[in-house]
Amino acid sequence: MSDITKRYKRLSYIFFWLGIFLTFLPLIIFGIKGCMDGSIELTNKLKFSLCFVSAISLTMMGIKSKYNCRSITYLLLFGCYFVVKRIEIVVLVSGICCILDEFVARPLHKYYREKASINKEIDKRIGV
Repeated sequence: MSDITKRYKRLSYIFFWLGIFLTFLPLIIFGIKGCMDGSIELTNKLKFSLCFVSAISLTMMGIKSKYNCRSITYLLLFGCYFVVKRIEIVVLVSGICCILDEFVARPLHKYYREKASINKEIDKRIGV
């Protein structure tokens, strides 16, 4: 495999994992904030836990059917709303992460994945 093919493959992996990170970033931020805050009532934490358990089951089904996990993270963000009680911040952060994922990370991942596969075929033909 040539250096260019390795570089394209590495960039494809980087943007793939960046997209996953951007999908789950709001959940990580507000989940940790909600669970660590001492002023949050126990019933709200239980609501969040219920949303989390249902989202885990939906994630398992989504991974089996190779479905996008974005709607599952929105369910978890709804649970975070019960804990944090500031929906404006939750929606703003999830919107920014969604836009960055859809218009930056995913197209670049697809671009570099296609470039890597093309270069892999070229490498096979020239015997590298």
